[in-house]
Amino acid sequence: MSDAWTETLRHLDEGNFTALQDDLGGPEAFDRRISEWFAAGRFDGEPEALAEALSCAMMLGRTETARRLLDNGVDPYAGIKTGLAGPHWAASSGRLETVGMLIEKNISMEVKNIYGGTMLGQALWSARFEHRDAHADIVERLIAAGAYVEPGTV
Repeated sequence: MSDAWTETLRHLDEGNFTALQDDLGGPEAFDRRISEWFAAGRFDGEPEALAEALSCAMMLGRTETARRLLDNGVDPYAGIKTGLAGPHWAASSGRLETVGMLIEKNISMEVKNIYGGTMLGQALWSARFEHRDAHADIVERLIAAGAYVEPGTV
C-alpha cells in the first residue's frame, strides 16, 4: 500500500489532477497537504512534481495554493506534462478567480501550450468545445489585460 506522498507523486506524474484532489480528501485537504509538503521541503528534490502541483492547483481553481507556490518562485509554465501548463488549465477549466490572480501577477499570457495555444487561445477553444459559464468572462479579462488577439479570431 502506498502512502499519500507516493500517490501524490504518481498522480502528478500522470496528470490525474482531479483524482489527486479526491484522494487527498477534497479541495481543502488538497490545499492543506500541498502547502504542508511545500513548507516541509518535500518538493525540494522533486522540481517536476512541484511544477505539476502548481498546474494541478490552477486546473482545480485552488487559487490560494497556486498563489503561494507562485509567490515562492515556482514557474507558472514549468508544469506542462499534460500538454497544458497551469495558466492554460485555469483558462480551459473556467477558473475565473485563478485567471484573475494570474493577470494581477502579470504573468505572460503569450506562452503557448504544446498545441500552440496561449491562455486566450485555450479559453476560446474550451469555450467552444468544453464550455463553462466563466469562459466569456475569462476571454474578456484576458483581452482587457492585453492578451494578443490573433487576426481572424473574431
